[in-house]
Amino acid sequence: MRASDVQALLQQLSATHPLSATGGYQHNFVSAVLNVYPAQRIEKILQERFFIPDDSKFDLDVYLQSAVELSVQNDLKRNSSVQNFEIDKQVNPPKNVEAYYEIGSKKISLEVKCPEEEKPDSDSLVIASVGRVPGFFEKADVMHDIFRNSPLGHVLETDPNKDNRMKDALISANAKFSPKSGQDNLNILFVAGGDDRSITRWWHTLEGSHELFTDQSYCPPDKFELVDVVILSNLKYLHTEARQHHDWALDNAFILPCINPHGRDSLKEDSIANGLSVFNHHLYRFYEYRPNDPVLIMFKPGAYCFYQLHELEWLRYFPTLPPKKKNIPKP
Repeated sequence: MRASDVQALLQQLSATHPLSATGGYQHNFVSAVLNVYPAQRIEKILQERFFIPDDSKFDLDVYLQSAVELSVQNDLKRNSSVQNFEIDKQVNPPKNVEAYYEIGSKKISLEVKCPEEEKPDSDSLVIASVGRVPGFFEKADVMHDIFRNSPLGHVLETDPNKDNRMKDALISANAKFSPKSGQDNLNILFVAGGDDRSITRWWHTLEGSHELFTDQSYCPPDKFELVDVVILSNLKYLHTEARQHHDWALDNAFILPCINPHGRDSLKEDSIANGLSVFNHHLYRFYEYRPNDPVLIMFKPGAYCFYQLHELEWLRYFPTLPPKKKNIPKP
């Protein structure tokens, strides 16, 4: 299948489909499709995963999951340092992972998840917990009663904890990775999230009180011990709020790796370094960042993005968000 064939299918879409508008987003999609998918399967994949050309049963969540998978796959395939790249490889048959690649002697398996997340109304005040806080919902109910009778008319929303969605993603990925993973293996769960606040909320599901990467994890850690690294990213944001800036790769994606402290003993540091070397990631800069304000420590990813990213980095990763204010002292 040629680029003109894919373009002809795109021309049949309704105006509400994300790929109906011409421009860079559509053009880069065509390039990614031709780069990643086997030619004989493209037409079938386009219909099943992207609702192209028949979008009468369009499902945004299915589309976004397919879109983030393709973005990651396209980025890896076009990277000159990647060897033996495959999509849908069965490293633990019959289950498969979205991407498999090698860097030298290192063998990397990568699973991509785009969990659903509800976004509170921008005009509402929001209450959320940083982890599993005892009595949170009882306290939230008291706050709701107060605001319900507020003469100022404020609306209060509870932002539900997303940790069960992260837990499900970890357990699902764990089942796809090889139980024989050794020193030269690296297993990555790539989570596509929204803006900097969304990334912070996903980080809370790992590092918040009694959460999955803490010593008091509410879920037995052996259920996800094969997941070596969780990558938190803003890739969903690039496919929803910043499409005109997205290249169907990861050039403009914010990537924050989080190493599983409950992972397997056979994992080596050089496997992490080599496996992550294909990404423009913030692992080391983030861990070196130490906010002085205890409040910012609880919201470290968001604080890191706002205070530590250079202005051009901020514009690159979050092009539709308000620009950073200059001359703000870094805590």
